[in-house]
Amino acid sequence: MVLINWSKAQDTTAIPEIPGIEQSLFPQQFSFKMATVSTPDLKQSEAYIATVAMFAVFGSTKEEKIFLRLPAVWRELWSEFAEDKKNQADAADRAAIKELRTMIRQKQDRELEDGVLLQGAFRGRASQRASKDSGDDTSLDRTNAHTLPPEHYQKIWHDKSSTPRFQAMLVSSTVVFPNPTCGLNC
Repeated sequence: MVLINWSKAQDTTAIPEIPGIEQSLFPQQFSFKMATVSTPDLKQSEAYIATVAMFAVFGSTKEEKIFLRLPAVWRELWSEFAEDKKNQADAADRAAIKELRTMIRQKQDRELEDGVLLQGAFRGRASQRASKDSGDDTSLDRTNAHTLPPEHYQKIWHDKSSTPRFQAMLVSSTVVFPNPTCGLNC
């Protein structure tokens, strides 16, 4: 077991979790104890737990190259700890990205359910710009888009404007403007 007493309070959030080691972290005292790890003799136990404590304290700081001063066996142990720490950080990053992707998918699904048409409006813009730059005439595509009867567009407007969300938006965005003929005194 290694007990480290600090004269000033230390940040305990940067201390990594090390398998087989019980850690007690307080702002002015760190304690590391071998729980499920053992070594053949007392000197190896002392060296092992000292390496663990050193990794916990210096493994996340600018002085992480301090392990180069250790004997080869303990440098390998340090490298194992560093690899485990990297794997834990990578797993946490993957979980965060997965959660973000889930949130984005949920938002896209809600927007599609609410009738937001922006996604389709922006699809293919890059290919249209590329074809304009290459000299292709896209005016034929534009004329075909306007061949639908006005009733079609009126039905789309009616469907969108009759949704509860649209009605709520109308109520929340109603603004009273002053009468321009009598100024602000009306």
